[in-house]
Amino acid sequence: MLVSSTTKINGDSEKIWNTLRSFDKVESYMPIVTKTTVDGIEQGAKRICDVNMGSRSFKIQETLEVLDDSNHLLVVSIDDGPIQMKGMKFTFEVKNLEKEGSEVTISTDVDNPMAAAFSDSIFSLMGTGLKKLHEI
Repeated sequence: MLVSSTTKINGDSEKIWNTLRSFDKVESYMPIVTKTTVDGIEQGAKRICDVNMGSRSFKIQETLEVLDDSNHLLVVSIDDGPIQMKGMKFTFEVKNLEKEGSEVTISTDVDNPMAAAFSDSIFSLMGTGLKKLHEI
C-alpha cells in the first residue's frame, strides 16, 4: 500500500531541495529529531537521527540510496529503528510550481495499516516542518 503526503510551500524549491539533499540537520524541520549525525554527503551516505517522542528516545539509522539532483528526488532507507519503520524506504521529491511556490511529496510502500498510519503521521510532521522552515 502506497502512503504519500504532499505539502505545498510558498518558498523556493532549490532551497527546499538543498535542505533535504544535505542529508543533515533534520532537527531543523522535524521536531521529534533532536540531533543528526551524518557520514558522507552523496549517495551511500549514512545518517543517524536521535529521536525523542515524549518518554521514548531512540535512534534511527538511515542510508541515502538515491540522490537525483536533476529531478530533485532522493530515497532514504531505514536500516535500523522502531520495528514499524525498519526496512522502509522513504522517497522525497521537490517540485517547482512556478508562481505558486513549491511542492514536497514524501512517500513509501508499506504492508500493514499500522505502518501506514505511522508513516502518514511522520510525513505530515516533515511537511509541516519544511513549510515552517522555508515559507516566505
